[in-house]
Amino acid sequence: MKNKGILIGSIFICFLLLSGKKTTIPYQTDSIPEKVAAVYEANFNKFQGEVDVLVNQVDKTTSLNEFGNLKEQVKKTRLAYKGIEFIFDYYQTFYAGTYINGAPLPKVNEHFKAGSVIEPCGLQALDEAVYDEASKENLQHIKVLANGLKERVDFISKTHLPIHLKSSQIIECIRSGMVRVFTLGLTGYDTPGSVNALQESYVSWQSMETTFSHFETAMYPGAKSEFKTIKQLFEKGRGILKANTDFNDFDRLGFLKEVVNPLYAGLLEFQHVNNIKLEPFKKHAQNYEAKNLFDDNFLDTDFYSELVYLPLDNPKTIQLGKLLFQDPQLSDGNKMSCLSCHNPNKGFTDGLPKSISNQKGVFTARNSPTLINANYSTRYFWDMRAFDIEKQVTHVIDNDLEFNTDFDAIIDKLNRNSNYLKLFKEAYGGIGKQDINQRSISNAIAAYVNTLKSFNSPFDEYVRDETNEYPENAKRGFNLFMGKGACGSCHFAPIFNGTIPPFYLESESEVLGITQGFDSINPKLDTDLGRIANGLNGEKQPYFKNSFKTVSVRNIALTAPYMHNGLFDTLEEVLEFYNRGGGAGMGLEVENQTLSDAPLNLSKQEIKDIIAFMESLTDTSGFTANRN
Repeated sequence: MKNKGILIGSIFICFLLLSGKKTTIPYQTDSIPEKVAAVYEANFNKFQGEVDVLVNQVDKTTSLNEFGNLKEQVKKTRLAYKGIEFIFDYYQTFYAGTYINGAPLPKVNEHFKAGSVIEPCGLQALDEAVYDEASKENLQHIKVLANGLKERVDFISKTHLPIHLKSSQIIECIRSGMVRVFTLGLTGYDTPGSVNALQESYVSWQSMETTFSHFETAMYPGAKSEFKTIKQLFEKGRGILKANTDFNDFDRLGFLKEVVNPLYAGLLEFQHVNNIKLEPFKKHAQNYEAKNLFDDNFLDTDFYSELVYLPLDNPKTIQLGKLLFQDPQLSDGNKMSCLSCHNPNKGFTDGLPKSISNQKGVFTARNSPTLINANYSTRYFWDMRAFDIEKQVTHVIDNDLEFNTDFDAIIDKLNRNSNYLKLFKEAYGGIGKQDINQRSISNAIAAYVNTLKSFNSPFDEYVRDETNEYPENAKRGFNLFMGKGACGSCHFAPIFNGTIPPFYLESESEVLGITQGFDSINPKLDTDLGRIANGLNGEKQPYFKNSFKTVSVRNIALTAPYMHNGLFDTLEEVLEFYNRGGGAGMGLEVENQTLSDAPLNLSKQEIKDIIAFMESLTDTSGFTANRN
């Protein structure tokens, strides 16, 4: 009877295969994860070996004439890392992004010793250092970086290996690795000194392609077509990366549309066809069910709101939040509402250099940033002092120049309104002694702000293949934005803000050397201290002096004037400032400027093209009667 059952089952499966129908037979083989893990361990050991060679070479370097040899070894070490990065970064996200290949900038440690600052370290710092001035001081700095890298790689290897993989996670590693290549590799973010972006991207791409090829031996037969398509896309991408050597001339938009997006979608389809369950190793903001880097669900907004009091997706709380957003009763004397500084017709800004206050003729200290897509961030306000959207509400209510009140006064007002009593009961009834309280008010407003999403701009529709119409100057502008102009190395796709790919777990600030007025002959540094004065202990560091949050450039055509002090009236002025190398490039002494002071050498036409691209990111169709 047992053999008969097996025979019947086999006949049934064969029938389904011959009929062309896809079954839901579970993906059961362990051979692929084992093979991938073995190759990965060998490649990790190779990387560790290159680190050892680097340390030995640095220790033996005595002459400044040997800097060329150090450059070559740093290059070899980085290329060895690129062969493992897409898996290592997925499993060791914090260590990878901080100690092994973190940006060459100081970083506040929010994971272990809260408030401590981690000095620049790892491969990016080395890439920058070996291309800096050949001096004894720099050589000593390189020695410190190399020895620090070895210490951390040796430590991590003891706990990281052997690695245990699942088939679903292998695919997720590859997909997140593709995001990294496109957003950090091809923009030059990963290679601040050498700008060896194309070769490093090629090595990463080839490693991901090789890893995926292991699925050929153990996939569901009905997935052969998907496998073939993915293989062809990998080959196409590899060919494009190998054929191009000029960083500025690389067609990033074509690579996105012809290779990255189709491959990103194809890998998900392959996973579904093989019934490989979605089992993320850890929670990332990247949503692995998305099909396109510019889908409206590519990032999971729930990730950014997981620490708030209540979920932000309740329709009743959203509607209540919209009502509160418009209500001046939340301010002292009923003078202001959230709308006062965040007008939907102005991209949820107010169109002023610095926002109006509750006092006639007096303005607040800073410009009002857009609230559209504001939820895709881990920090809020220009000085990044709030850690979630709910806390942002509290700061506005407490501010002397803004709402200038407290929650007790607001609660008293709302409790005297029968409509609010009804709405709060429907949305928050039973969660506390009183339905109207500080947390329910903050949560409702946060829930409404969380709905202000904008992903249907002409650019989004074009890269999602929903239209073939897109201006040629905007196409050129995107390539400049993501390449020569270096805009995409701070304003990361797809939100084009400072939340760092590929997992979007942290938001950045930058020191740009913003001036008091746009005077290129006699510039004066703006006196606003920014992040260093935000009241957070870990950020009272010189690195954060004059440092401000990197906000989104989506809907930027609607949100003039620009910068925290409203310095620039036009995008042409903004681009000219960057083109000159910021404050330091204009001759100012700017401590720890994170923007390169080297001129970008953008022509007038190139500046116009970048602006054309940024203007194509305009979409307020969900908030106003018209898109633009």
